[in-house]
Amino acid sequence: MTEKTTPDDPSDRNTISDDIRNEPPNLDPEDDLSATFLSIEPSEGAPFSEINNDPILREIGDTPLVPHPENEQIVCKMERQNPTLSHKDRLGAGMILGLRQKGELEEGQAVVEASSGNTAGAVALAANRLGHPCTIVMRETTSPVKSGFVRALGAEVVTAPDVDHDHDFYYQKVAETYAEEHDAVYLNQYERELNRHVHYEWTGPELYEQIKGEGVTHIVGAMSTCGFLTGVAEYIKEIEPSIKIVGADGEESNISRMFYGEEEGNYDVDIEGLGQWRVTETANFDVIDDVRSVSDSIAVSRAKHEAADNGLLMGLSSGAAMEVAQSITQEDDDTKVVSIIHDGAEQYFHEVEDW
Repeated sequence: MTEKTTPDDPSDRNTISDDIRNEPPNLDPEDDLSATFLSIEPSEGAPFSEINNDPILREIGDTPLVPHPENEQIVCKMERQNPTLSHKDRLGAGMILGLRQKGELEEGQAVVEASSGNTAGAVALAANRLGHPCTIVMRETTSPVKSGFVRALGAEVVTAPDVDHDHDFYYQKVAETYAEEHDAVYLNQYERELNRHVHYEWTGPELYEQIKGEGVTHIVGAMSTCGFLTGVAEYIKEIEPSIKIVGADGEESNISRMFYGEEEGNYDVDIEGLGQWRVTETANFDVIDDVRSVSDSIAVSRAKHEAADNGLLMGLSSGAAMEVAQSITQEDDDTKVVSIIHDGAEQYFHEVEDW
């Protein structure tokens, strides 16, 4: 493993199809659950048998709902309990297997992803278990925790300068070029509709089974790439369109501007996962009811409060989502809100004062 420093096609809803859900995977003996001395049944929640039958990947998903310790109108979907501590584990495994199914990725072919956040470790984990050489292109300012996941899981790290998106060495452009030069597939979470389809097929059904019949009125999550929240929303809206889907976005983000039909403007959000400089094919605003802006400082303050006062550890974009969830319950005493805890606080201890 080395570290280096360097200066699409929309899919349809059937990308993750029923005909592979029960297909026996080609597993090596050490990957076969039946080879252990323990009696372990395959998982059933993921839309791929390769995930359900793998001793590590089967731990992705099936995350619990936890009542909020302070506000009885809120329950928390604890995505931080996935193996690399975020909901992105679903995306890492789902995109690799989805691209295999579409014929766009061969077994054993190298994969490349651009990520300075949770997707980095998630893709490294999925590639490790599914047998794909993996390279993650990161900004040189990336959190040591997040780059640590990548290195620990045996993936290659390529660093790019922390420059704006119009620069030639912007990390997403570097990743695309690197993939082309190394006969690898660029996963590209930012542009592929497969991002949200993974959550339509996996996270949406899982969450609905947990909340059906409970009178939930709102689901709140961070917008980020838009894949998680819009994928969940597409599934939920097909069954219970009365449930409101509300996104938390940064104050200076073009997601909320585009949602409300405003002109794109300057992007200035420091918190990872809380905004984007553009809106891509991963988004489907038709299923989002509202997007509310939260400042960086309020998101941090909320995450710190939840940890110190309630013992509820969450990342900073989850702090923004929780701030929105709290405001919804203050507006109406009859609301019942699911707030997504996208990742854990431990990812941010090094960068938040007094943590």
